[in-house]
Amino acid sequence: MRDGVYLALGDSMSIDEYTGVKGGGAASQFHRGLPGSWRFVDRTYDGCMMAGVPVGDEGDVITLTIGGNDALMQKSVYLVEGIGSFVRQHLRLLERIREINPESCFIIGNIYAPETPLPDKYMDLLRRANEAIADNTARVGGHLADIFGAFQGHEETYLCYEIEPTLEGARAIAALFREECEDWLYNKEK
Repeated sequence: MRDGVYLALGDSMSIDEYTGVKGGGAASQFHRGLPGSWRFVDRTYDGCMMAGVPVGDEGDVITLTIGGNDALMQKSVYLVEGIGSFVRQHLRLLERIREINPESCFIIGNIYAPETPLPDKYMDLLRRANEAIADNTARVGGHLADIFGAFQGHEETYLCYEIEPTLEGARAIAALFREECEDWLYNKEK
């Protein structure tokens, strides 16, 4: 498949703003690397949480970076009650997107750790959230972009303001998106 619609959904892990370069965000870089002529539908925005992801657009390739703001804003609740509500809300979101786009290459990113090391209880919460993201991704037949793994040990280079992706960080995320999409694109070409 050499053309189609690329739909980008999610939070600041995908946007240009913190990279210091127009078109420097992960979604923009990924779009430029797609073969052929792809229409770019960018629905990402800073501060996006699961409840605010605009669901309803169609895409042949879809990327979703979400969950970090939810985990950050609700961390005290999740520590006390567990992450069950996070897991359910995340799965419902993925299922709604997949229902509209049953044949798409659906790439879901997990959550990286901030530049400043987290206390053990918060790292455990992040680990559990990322396990849930991986499980939910598999449940909807998506592709997991392991952003956490790619950023681990590179936080000083890949992050600014302790939690936002730099140009290098965005490049790493875009590379993960490409990696997860290559086989799908190749099979669509046949």
